[in-house]
Order: sequence, then C-alpha cells, then structure tokens
Amino acid sequence: MQPTELWLTPLILLPGVALLIVSTAARFGQLQDEVHHLLDHPERHADIISRQLVRRSRFYRDAMIGLYASVVLFTLGSLFGGVINEWLPDLLRVVGGLTIAGIAAVVFASISLLRVSMLSLQVIREHTANIEQKQTADV
Repeated sequence: MQPTELWLTPLILLPGVALLIVSTAARFGQLQDEVHHLLDHPERHADIISRQLVRRSRFYRDAMIGLYASVVLFTLGSLFGGVINEWLPDLLRVVGGLTIAGIAAVVFASISLLRVSMLSLQVIREHTANIEQKQTADV
C-alpha cells in the first residue's frame, strides 16, 4: 500500500460512519419522543416500558459514542498521515493504528445497534402481548 493510500483510507470510511450517525441520531430522537408520549399518556405497563426505553437509550448512547469516537480516530489518522507522510514517513504505522482503532469503534457501535435492535423486537413482542390481553379481556 502506498503511503498516500494509507492516510486517505480513514477519510474514505467517514461517509459510511456519517450515515450511521444520522440514522442512529434520528432513531434516538424517536426514542425520546416515545418517552414524552409515555409521560403524556401513562399506560398500565408504564414502568416496564420506561425500563425498556432506558435500556434502549443506553445502547443508542453507546453506539453514538462509538461512532463519534471513530470519526475522531479516522480524522486524526488522516491528519497525522498527511503530516507524517510529508516529514516522518517512517511513522506511518501510527496512521494504521488510528485506523484500526477507528474500525474497532465502528464495530463497538454496530454491536450496540444490534443489541438495541434485539431489545426493540422484545418490546414489540411485549406490546403485542399487551394488546392481545386487552382484546381478550374486552371480550
């Protein structure tokens, strides 16, 4: 790999991370709307729902931390890469290290998003069960 390719690689990864940030931030905003809805319209199972919302919000927070950390690491990798390539080409492994750390942060964020997806499925199942209980009680 050419030195220029090495320090440009983190920049190439940034648009994908940016898309993850935008979608995760939007979903986190929706989660906040769910909390406000729950406050305005308390339900019979509000305590259970609120605990699940808190768990989901922690996963989203962790994902956002990982994604923002990857942006910092990728940006520093490219910045240092440009400087190092010009004056200290023997230290280009620093760029590789920052890139690997940035990729690890994206993996961490992705795992957090997987966890929130699984928890969301659990929430949907519980809501469905509550609806079914309500329907059978009304009959």
